Amino acid sequence: MWIFLGLFIFAVYLVQKNYHRKHKILLGREVPKIPFIPVLWSVLTGPHVDVLEIIPDKYYEAGIYKARLGANDYYTIISADFARTILNEPEDIAPKYQFSSELPVLKFYGNGIVFSNGEKWRTHRKLSNPAFNRALSPHVMGDVVLNTFRYLQNDIHKPVDIYELLQRITIEVLGQVAFGYSFGTLKSKELPDIVRKYKSIINHVESYPSYVFPFLNKLPTKRNRIFNAEIKDFDKFIFEIIDLKKIELAKRKKLNEKKKLNNEELLVSMLEASEQENINIGPQDLRDNMANFFSAGNDTTSMAVSSSIYHLAKYPEMQERARKEVIKALGNEVKIPTAEKLKEMKYVNAIIKESLRKYPAPMTYRQLQKPTKLGEYVLPENSIVKVSNYGVHHDPKHWDDPYKFDPERWLTNEKRHQFSYIPFSIGPRNCIGQNFSIMEQRIILVMFLLKYEWSLPENSIHKEELVLGPAFLFRPKNLEINFRERINLDNKK
Repeated sequence: MWIFLGLFIFAVYLVQKNYHRKHKILLGREVPKIPFIPVLWSVLTGPHVDVLEIIPDKYYEAGIYKARLGANDYYTIISADFARTILNEPEDIAPKYQFSSELPVLKFYGNGIVFSNGEKWRTHRKLSNPAFNRALSPHVMGDVVLNTFRYLQNDIHKPVDIYELLQRITIEVLGQVAFGYSFGTLKSKELPDIVRKYKSIINHVESYPSYVFPFLNKLPTKRNRIFNAEIKDFDKFIFEIIDLKKIELAKRKKLNEKKKLNNEELLVSMLEASEQENINIGPQDLRDNMANFFSAGNDTTSMAVSSSIYHLAKYPEMQERARKEVIKALGNEVKIPTAEKLKEMKYVNAIIKESLRKYPAPMTYRQLQKPTKLGEYVLPENSIVKVSNYGVHHDPKHWDDPYKFDPERWLTNEKRHQFSYIPFSIGPRNCIGQNFSIMEQRIILVMFLLKYEWSLPENSIHKEELVLGPAFLFRPKNLEINFRERINLDNKK
């Protein structure tokens, strides 16, 4: 087997090298390249942050590097200046990279706001902006956290997988905020069937080999059959909710009920906006946007709060300082904070910002529609460009001791490059749900600080640093936390 694998790697190397020699277009200085073998190893075994994201100093000096996957060179931006150039380009000059419709990523996400371009993207954005502004609801988020405390009550004496718990929390919040639906993820240890299928879908979507070797997606394998069946079940679930909300909206309109001004469900808000703006948005577009919101609001927020809770476990003095700030603002009682109170907690917000700096959503892909100059380099037309949020956030030119978790860096008046901190991207294609995510992170962390004290287990694999699993999006590997109750909801202390 190892001989076959070695011959396969060598053959791929020769094919790519020959292709590159024939098609090489060099404009300006040549972009530094990551060696082929580490890249292929990462593809075969799953993406590893230490291969493609921990950046050697020589690449930071350039601000850009490239890696070859299949027939394409992928250019990765790790400079704030270069990120500004790419992210500020008009949508028609540097649109989102168009993945093949046969790839798992588009089979699930479809042509919603994340992956669409042109007029379709502008329509999605126009309908989604007001919907997200109206969906900001501290009360809904806080109620879910209170249910989390009840869910944990019987198991608080043993370590808790915090990332898995946060996935339950964020899915429940999304269900209620997006379309007024409770998934019941905090009612029992057994996950609802649709949530299990969603998690299985995401695991397949993040499978690296299926992108580099797209023919794998057409093979009649058991995994492909399961994936396609799960997509059908997920679609059926979403389409049924869309039909239900359309009926509810029609009834409300018939009864001349006044529209709520605040905290409307995302789906209902988009349906209402489409009527008001006379925009015909079909069930498939609504389904695609719901899938986009569902994933973006689940995985990224879960990772960010996991990082905050982990670092407060690792550094108990930070945890105690944050808790004192929360108690000063809210009192020593578990309650749902208001949006105004959340903004007052400067140290808690510094912790959240630092977590997002260390472990952001790692990338955004663009495809250039014209040659683009980046310093000494000129990227050819049709270049596939990845802006690495992680890389930009760890550039030593802008961050002292960039791999250190240091909330203090957010409590000074130091001025930074505007594009040195881009956890939700920036420019015309910035993340539409960033305010939603920030509010949710604040509420979860503040209420956990009031309810619990926590620490790392003695045998934790994360004693020195947060260990990440192999995946497109950052996620911790088996991150268990010991919680100790400070305040009992039934018998407050």
